[in-house]
Amino acid sequence: MTFESFTAYFFVLFIATIIPGPNSLLAINHGANHGIGKTIYSGLGNLTGNLLMALVSILGLGAILLASSMVFLIIKWIGIVYLVCIGIKLIIEPITPVRSNNIKDKSTITKGKDKLFIDGFFIAVGNPKGILFFTALFPQFINIKSSTIGGFLIVFITLGVVAFGCYMLYAIFGVRLNRLFQRQSIRKGFNRITGSIFIGTGLILAFSEK
Repeated sequence: MTFESFTAYFFVLFIATIIPGPNSLLAINHGANHGIGKTIYSGLGNLTGNLLMALVSILGLGAILLASSMVFLIIKWIGIVYLVCIGIKLIIEPITPVRSNNIKDKSTITKGKDKLFIDGFFIAVGNPKGILFFTALFPQFINIKSSTIGGFLIVFITLGVVAFGCYMLYAIFGVRLNRLFQRQSIRKGFNRITGSIFIGTGLILAFSEK
C-alpha cells in the first residue's frame, strides 16, 4: 500500500467511524456511567467486533453473508433485539442519590468488565451493514492476490487504532458529562434519552429494507 493509498484509507475509515451512531452512543453512556477505566473494556469489545467483521469481509465471506437473505436477517434481528434491550434497561434502571464526588460512586449500573465487553462487541457486530461497509471498502485498497502479510497487518492495525481511538474519544466526552450527574433528575434524563435513541435505532433497522 502506497502512502497515498494509506492516507486515503485512513481518512475514509476515520470519517466513517467518527460519525455518531450506536457505537458512539454506547461509548458516551458507558463513559458517563462507569468512567474511562471500565469503558476501556467495552471499547475492546467493540474493537473485537469490528476486527471480526473486517476479517469476514477480507476472507470473502462478507459477500456470501450479504447474498444470503436468511443469514442477513438473523444477524440484523440479533442486533435489533440487543439495541432495544439495552435501551429498555437504560430507561428502567433505578437511579440512586450521589453520595460523593467519585465517579465510581455516581454509577448506578454495576456492570462487570465482561458485560461491558459483551455490550461493545454486540453493538459492533449487531449491524450487518458493517460487513457491507468493509466489503465495499477493502477492495479499494487491498489486492487480495498480490497483497503481502504486511499489507494486511497495516489495514488491520489502522482499523484497530481508528476504531478504538474514536470509541474512547466519545467515552471521554461521556466522562465530562458526568459532572452534570450530581443532579439525580439529569442522570435519569440522560439514561432515558440514550435508551430511547437505542430503541429508536433498533426500530429504524427493523423497518429498513436491508
